[in-house]
Amino acid sequence: MSAAKSSKPVLAAQMGLYRHTSSRLLPVGAGARTAQPAMIGKLQPRTAMPSRSPDAQPLRTSSPVGLAPLVDRTAQEHDIDPLLLHSIARVESRHQPDAISHAGARGLMQVIPPTARRFGVEGAEQLHDPQTNLRVSARYLKTLQQRFGNDLELVLAAYNAGEGAVEKHGRKIPPYRETQDYVRKVLAEYVLLRGVSASQAGHAFTGKDSL
Repeated sequence: MSAAKSSKPVLAAQMGLYRHTSSRLLPVGAGARTAQPAMIGKLQPRTAMPSRSPDAQPLRTSSPVGLAPLVDRTAQEHDIDPLLLHSIARVESRHQPDAISHAGARGLMQVIPPTARRFGVEGAEQLHDPQTNLRVSARYLKTLQQRFGNDLELVLAAYNAGEGAVEKHGRKIPPYRETQDYVRKVLAEYVLLRGVSASQAGHAFTGKDSL
């Protein structure tokens, strides 16, 4: 499938996250309960950005032992499913706090310095501190969630390519191979970490959108 012809529904269908119904795509398993409305505008969630489950248990992942509790705590503070943060960290840096990309993204969640400055972190070296890196990343994810509603695919695409790229392409995943691969990998990792069917990868936000 060429990048130019790729679409969000096609990508999502490949991931097994949706089932077809008369005129739109719904999360697999929808019908048991109504999907939550988008948090902003009229954008309806496809893959809803997940929130922390009230009964979430300590996570068992491939994360270094010392990092897993920090990831879980940061997720709780920002009302994000810890599985999502672990999935992003796995794809971005393989949980390596010292990672630096060719584009200058740094740390566990591969945050670029300009993004960090938006949230009050001035020094690039500070991004190698896992706690700082995670908090900046979580706040950025919440900002993207506010901008793009509960649409996890758009949130992930914007995290990778920037909000401007997603807006430029009509609020769709940009036709960049890197970005499309990134969204697919994070969703796949998220489904894997949940250890359940893909239908549960679409948990909606609880409605808390404060930073």
